Amino acid sequence: MSGLGTQVITIAAEIKNSLVELADKASHGRAGDFREPGVLIRSAPNTGAAARGVGNPGDNVNIRQAAGGESVRCPDGSTNSEWFDVTNRRTRVSGFVSGCFL
Repeated sequence: MSGLGTQVITIAAEIKNSLVELADKASHGRAGDFREPGVLIRSAPNTGAAARGVGNPGDNVNIRQAAGGESVRCPDGSTNSEWFDVTNRRTRVSGFVSGCFL
């Protein structure tokens, strides 16, 4: 392949990678991770809602939006009523997680 052909392929690959990265950022909003193992991902922003799955450190999450919900006592003793609508990137389970655990 000529030098020009190689350059065209390299440029096309760089453009593709940039577009994939931009699409990923646009569709997923903010990112974060779970602070503790076994964090429950719930169907609504309260501890009585059904668990849809769990998250663990290293799974990473896409955060769609913050939502008010039930006050939760955090492991550090503080309370937090902010919940986040998330998708676990590893398992693809979506739901709500208390701000205490992200």
